[in-house]
Amino acid sequence: MSIRIPIAKPELGAEEIAAVTRVLESGMLISGRLVEEFERGLAERCGRRHAIAVANGTAALELALRALDISSGEVLVPAMSWPSPAHVAAWVGATPRLVDIDRDTWNGEAAGLAAARTAATTAVIAIDQFGVPADQPAIAAALPGLPIIEDSACAIGSTLGGRACGSFGDISCLSFHPRKVLTTGEGGACLTDDDQLAERLRVYRNHGQRAVGDFVEPGPNERITEMQAAIGLVQLDRLDGMIARRREIAGAYRQVLPGLGIAFQQHPDGATVNEQTFGAVVPAGVERDAFVAAMQEQGIGAGILSYALTRIGSLVQLGQSAPVAEEIVDRGFALPVHTAMSDEDVADVIAALERALA
Repeated sequence: MSIRIPIAKPELGAEEIAAVTRVLESGMLISGRLVEEFERGLAERCGRRHAIAVANGTAALELALRALDISSGEVLVPAMSWPSPAHVAAWVGATPRLVDIDRDTWNGEAAGLAAARTAATTAVIAIDQFGVPADQPAIAAALPGLPIIEDSACAIGSTLGGRACGSFGDISCLSFHPRKVLTTGEGGACLTDDDQLAERLRVYRNHGQRAVGDFVEPGPNERITEMQAAIGLVQLDRLDGMIARRREIAGAYRQVLPGLGIAFQQHPDGATVNEQTFGAVVPAGVERDAFVAAMQEQGIGAGILSYALTRIGSLVQLGQSAPVAEEIVDRGFALPVHTAMSDEDVADVIAALERALA
């Protein structure tokens, strides 16, 4: 099977290659000027006082929990996601409490998260699913006194009520994996306005060092490289253009999918979305896996959507359920959205959808 239009493709070119080449020629490969510059750019973009660049998005979540002293109790996590948010909660010693999602936005909602809170709850990880902002202000209002980590792994460039995703939580976390809108290959970041939390995050990412040779507590190595920062700076400069093209493609899908009986993830009022992933669900009576296979046979890189965390092997022993998340995962699929797509490619995807349904 040959996939002609992949589901995702990072926008990397001559500028990134030149930026990395300059780093290699300099000999300064880690913890240098470019990392600091990249952090300043991220903080400015997300409306934050501090950005701390780290090795990947999962590391960002783990360091956020550790900086907030979360090592026990229950951490509330939306039940549809890549496993990282729940895994890091378990990894630091807490128990993930998987909370069902909103049927329209596919995000955790304030009422559901508040209802799941118990005396054992120590934190919440509120996910901006596929770049679609969760109602972070409502979640914070519904969970007073509870530390909130905003998982904005997919959401750089999205906004809610004029505020950038990544600006809401006590700590917010980004990912720069190749599937994300802005990529550095691997990489991530923690964002916060709290000076003390920022200092703890910087110490933790660098072997527990406060200064060279001043090891104040045990810590891992979760640094980002100068090469990654060089790529990230180039990507930051053209982030708005990449998002604009993604919105054009997603807009074309939204015009035709209702006529095909295909529902898709909804955006909350007041949101602008970076279209990191275009997620939809097959019509009633259509078998999702057969539909995805029919798309792939036509060279279109459609894929399954996500995971119901209540079902995965590492968490199934929790014995929790999430009917909405499980239904969406069973019926959900993702369509190609990336800047390498031409208008003809978009038309081909739509034509393939019609044939797959027929």
